[in-house]
Amino acid sequence: MYFWNTNELSQNIKISKLSDNDWKNYYLAMSIVGMLGLYLTALSPRENTMALLVEAISMIGILIFGISITFKTHKTNDKNVASYISKMVALSFPISIKFLVLSFGFGFILAAAQATNTFATLDSEWSITAMTVTFQALIFWRLNIHLQAINT
Repeated sequence: MYFWNTNELSQNIKISKLSDNDWKNYYLAMSIVGMLGLYLTALSPRENTMALLVEAISMIGILIFGISITFKTHKTNDKNVASYISKMVALSFPISIKFLVLSFGFGFILAAAQATNTFATLDSEWSITAMTVTFQALIFWRLNIHLQAINT
């Protein structure tokens, strides 16, 4: 199971090297990461509802666009449409781990800025919104890159 190396994972998917148990493990790991994400966001509730609304609308738009683009890329050479979900889950896991590490770095910088009163609370809310939306778009971009690599 790959926690970081999405290029190697893409190659193993391409040559059908993953077992059914591997697919299950990626689904399980991604489910755990998703659940942890929900609980971590509950630890720090958002105060600015406008920033949260903009983020939610943006995330829905990126989700619709990202899934449409990656599904189109998947269908280019792979006629097995059902394998799209398993590829997305498996590839999402190491990509999400990378962005989780990056978001911790961003969080530490944001916390340091808030501690020195460099950032107002309102600015930090909008920074979190910008970071979240950007990371979501980048995740779909990386997923699409790896699906293209699988199809070549």
